[in-house]
Amino acid sequence: MAKFCTSCGAQLDDNATFCTSCGAQLGSAPSAAPQGGAAPQGNAGASFQNAAAQAGGAVKEGFNKAKESLSMENIKNLKTNPNKTTLIVLGGIVIVAIIVIIVLFNLIFAHPYKGAIDNYFKAITKGDGDLYKKTVPECRIEYLEDNDDDFDADDYFSDLAEDMQDSLEDDYGDGAKITYDIKKEKKLSDKKVDDIEDDLKDRYDAKGVSVTAAYEVKIKAKIKGDDDEDTKTLTFTCAKVDGQWCIVDTEI
Repeated sequence: MAKFCTSCGAQLDDNATFCTSCGAQLGSAPSAAPQGGAAPQGNAGASFQNAAAQAGGAVKEGFNKAKESLSMENIKNLKTNPNKTTLIVLGGIVIVAIIVIIVLFNLIFAHPYKGAIDNYFKAITKGDGDLYKKTVPECRIEYLEDNDDDFDADDYFSDLAEDMQDSLEDDYGDGAKITYDIKKEKKLSDKKVDDIEDDLKDRYDAKGVSVTAAYEVKIKAKIKGDDDEDTKTLTFTCAKVDGQWCIVDTEI
């Protein structure tokens, strides 16, 4: 006995589970085409892992919504018998995939120095010496160790971070926090990158140090504690020193 679509009446193969004419799932009500929407905006301070998980979730959700309107038979017949619903679903999947690629690309390549600035502000608000140590070039630490037998990097940077935290809380009260926005960034020329490298070599007697890139970054920082709050404009010079992004200069 011939098989017909209950939605549009088109004649189908006996084994068909979807109508190749209208895309309806046989034996159930026709599936609705997915509705388009704006791509979710990521939080500027979100970690790469969280953003990647959100992007993956968007793909999974989109696929779960789309799979009811897809079948291998519909896809195979697109050339000879185009199905509007199937085309819409496949187009939606492509759009979601493009959005995910753009989000991940921006997370990986935009503001490559940002981790150093994040660590700096976390270090001085938490009094965390380990985070502070990550913001400085390794050649500075080696220089201090070579020129002071009693120097202990962990103690030195812990004391430095705690002193800055105390100063911050003296001015703004307990629980002082810092949030910031990048207002302007400028990638420095090869000459200025070389100048930074030469300065590190001279300052820390680091003949083998290598600086491969640098940015001048202007930010607007908001400082808020229990007693007071303020907004400051700061300029950081961040450089990639021996493969690690560091802060090599700060101007307030």
